[in-house]
Amino acid sequence: MGISLKTHKILWARSGGKCAICKNEIVIDPVDLNDDPSILGDEAHIIARSESFTRGDYDSLSPEERDHYSNLILLCKNHHKQIDDQPSTYTVEKLREIKSQHEGAVKEHWTDEDQRKQDDELIYASYVDEWAVKADLDNWRGISSCLSGYTPSLPKAWYDNQKEFLIWIIARIWPNRHPQLEEAIFNYTLVLQDLLNVFDRHIDVNREDEKFIRTDRFYKIPEWDEEGYAKLLKQYNKHVNLVNDLFFELTRAANYVCDKVRQTIFNGYRLKEGALLIERHNVGFEMETQHVRVEYRGEERTGRPYPGLKEFKKVRYSTRDCALDPNDPKPPAFEEDDDA
Repeated sequence: MGISLKTHKILWARSGGKCAICKNEIVIDPVDLNDDPSILGDEAHIIARSESFTRGDYDSLSPEERDHYSNLILLCKNHHKQIDDQPSTYTVEKLREIKSQHEGAVKEHWTDEDQRKQDDELIYASYVDEWAVKADLDNWRGISSCLSGYTPSLPKAWYDNQKEFLIWIIARIWPNRHPQLEEAIFNYTLVLQDLLNVFDRHIDVNREDEKFIRTDRFYKIPEWDEEGYAKLLKQYNKHVNLVNDLFFELTRAANYVCDKVRQTIFNGYRLKEGALLIERHNVGFEMETQHVRVEYRGEERTGRPYPGLKEFKKVRYSTRDCALDPNDPKPPAFEEDDDA
């Protein structure tokens, strides 16, 4: 799981965005708004996170405890390197003392508004952490690959978590400090709701197991009827395409949330992991595995870019990246009575 967003926020806020040793700023804001901030610091572990380092008793902490706020100190890259190279000088006790003194000095300059802002942003951070766990962002490519086969499937644990998340998010109390972030999260929930509703239309209830929920191949009929089979197969293909296109849209929405987190809460959020990607197998005549990056563009990047299911079905082949194979024929025209 690594360091949570809430922990990032606490550490950076209490450190004032400065190295605890040299007190230098460790973020350089961009001159051009199209550029990202330059982060010159690290969240260093007081008791080492890796067995290869000798500072502290590595085995005394669980993996979760190693990434807890209490075991982290904010440093510039030079001092991070120094404490790792000189563990006899920078002992666990010494680093805890440095951290405590530095954060105490920073807090002396906090105003009431600084405290209110910090409280609000910790609320946002806790919500985003919950979303990231429920959505399983670290396994996003694996989830998308389950949908790319001829029988779209979803991991049961992920599917159940999304159902729970939709109920959980409705009850949240929002600080209203960062409306763009809130809108991005609401946008994600709208796409997710439609994806699950569409997927639910044709679940194979006879093939459910502990790991996967699968799409029913409802075009299979007990007695041969060429016309009926062709009609059902067309409906099935439309359903499969729509499910995949909605997951493409969900990926855009998730990347949009991450962008807004970086803009409002923590500019280093998921920089190491990068953007969420779609993974698809057996694509085209060559049966290739593809990795696709999809994001909202230009004027879409405001408010809630998802237009709702009815409008989405009209515009998905003209204004969106879609899940059609590169060797597929021209995208089908929207049909008003489309109930896929």
